[in-house]
Amino acid sequence: MLDTRGLTGRVIVQSSPGYDEARRNFNGRFNKFPEVIVYCQIVQDVVNAILWARKQQLPFRVRAGGHSYEAYSLVDGGLIIDVSELLQLQINKERGTARIGAGFRLLPLYEALWNKRVAIPGGTGRTVGVTGLTLGGGYGLLSRLLGMTCDSVLEVEMVTAQGKIIRANDCQHRNLFWACRGGGDGSFGVVTSFTFRVHPIENVARYRMTWDFVDLEKVVRYWQTWAPHADARLTSLLLLPAQNQGDLRSNGVFVGSEQELKEIMRPLQKVTRPKTADFYSTTWIEAARMFAGRPVKQEIFKNSSAYAYEPFPDAALDVLIHNLQTAPGPSNMVAFDAYGGSISQVPPDATAFVHRKALFVLQYQSYWNQDTEADKNIQWIRQFRKSMLPYTCGAFRDYCDSMIPDWPAAYFGENFSRLKKVKQMYDPENLFRYEQSIPPPSV
Repeated sequence: MLDTRGLTGRVIVQSSPGYDEARRNFNGRFNKFPEVIVYCQIVQDVVNAILWARKQQLPFRVRAGGHSYEAYSLVDGGLIIDVSELLQLQINKERGTARIGAGFRLLPLYEALWNKRVAIPGGTGRTVGVTGLTLGGGYGLLSRLLGMTCDSVLEVEMVTAQGKIIRANDCQHRNLFWACRGGGDGSFGVVTSFTFRVHPIENVARYRMTWDFVDLEKVVRYWQTWAPHADARLTSLLLLPAQNQGDLRSNGVFVGSEQELKEIMRPLQKVTRPKTADFYSTTWIEAARMFAGRPVKQEIFKNSSAYAYEPFPDAALDVLIHNLQTAPGPSNMVAFDAYGGSISQVPPDATAFVHRKALFVLQYQSYWNQDTEADKNIQWIRQFRKSMLPYTCGAFRDYCDSMIPDWPAAYFGENFSRLKKVKQMYDPENLFRYEQSIPPPSV
């Protein structure tokens, strides 16, 4: 029997009540059985967990929100260092900063920040952890105005492979700070808190438009040349379900008035003639709640991603339509999220997140309920992404995909070599490793 002495915090082993819930991953496609899960409640619990794992020579993973698409935050027969109970929050509205514990999920964090009428440019999923999101770059409804989530980070507190607590910022551990903004998830140490720059926010406007599938070519052709170049206060999303799986739809949030938003949207409406077009004035937090959707504990899915740096030519639209016409069901789609604005104002090598000049990111998505549907849906995602590669490049680290063969180049491009050097500086033993972790230069 494994000796858990030395572990502190809330320790769960395979015989503990609640073990099955504790080992759950958001993606139900995976079913892993760790030996021990420790819920860290103070930073010292993280230190003790790392030192214990070293002593036991046991593989371990770091988990915050548990939303890793490929369940990279779980490991069979090892230790899970879970930081979801690190929930301290200190907001200094005068300085425009917030120190945020690594355990926060997005919607509860937005609710807490809203009490001071401030926000960060995070994602939309209500239970997504702020840590994994931020360390992979982070994108959301305020990103074209305020940048990627990682662009608002001022400091990272981390426990290193040696069990030392350090803080990385523009003045100390600068290389590590650079790496943590786009390439830091689970490769260098355990992040225990962030200091964010927070941004004042009050009322916003949002829109929703729909089209029939037959309008797809017309909608995509115009949206791709309009959305990345629109007023930076608007972040526009476009969702293209497979044929006979629902309407095409576009949603977005505008940090301004409903009347201004209607003017900005007029060209899209004029060219594409949506069958419905709705506009709403609302508070930021109501918009965040609406986009967060209903609470979901677990889904079964396969997703992947790529970037469009140039508008799609007609040949690409043909490939896009063909894939959406041949989807296996029951729930297949591709989502386009507009970049540009503040995202593109940061040089690609200023942080580890490299895809600054992309027009938009594509996320290929399949969801299903029966095990018998898995293979055909996974292969559809693989083929869809592959068939679009003549017109796309790269991939988004936050949407990790085990089937991307050259994932270092796809996620990090020219920044990968520097990430390996940072790895050598902070974890030369490669203690923090998993299927797509940053390797030391020698590996």
